[in-house]
Amino acid sequence: MEGYVLSVAGVILISAVISIIAPSGKMGKFVKSISRLFIFVVLISPFVRFAKDPETFFPSAELKEDDSFLRIYAMKLSEADEAEISAWMTKEYGVGTSVLVSRSSDDFSYQKIVVRVTDFGINGEESHIDIMSAARVRLLERYGCEVEVGEG
Repeated sequence: MEGYVLSVAGVILISAVISIIAPSGKMGKFVKSISRLFIFVVLISPFVRFAKDPETFFPSAELKEDDSFLRIYAMKLSEADEAEISAWMTKEYGVGTSVLVSRSSDDFSYQKIVVRVTDFGINGEESHIDIMSAARVRLLERYGCEVEVGEG
């Protein structure tokens, strides 16, 4: 592109010089016409090259996945899911939890959910098992991946 701009500028400059020093009369008109024709040829030359080989102007690009971006995005989605599951467990069962969600960076599908109940609150001793099994079933239904719920 830079070469094209320089060639156009050079041809226009040469044409201006020719217009100044060209003799008046028929010969001067002929020289000026030739210089204008030359400017026209230089201006349309990229379009002729484009018609012959479009790849010159629009090279094909090889698209690649950005693996680091996909891993970071999967991690961000996992963090949002962890907060959502923890808030749901607190609201639904009144327990404090620590949640870990693993997602695939290929298709962002859920791989594994680990929930550790850290505080059972005012629930009785026997209700611990019921809370953990009910939470496991509901998480398995919702997320469709391996779910582990335990004390921790």
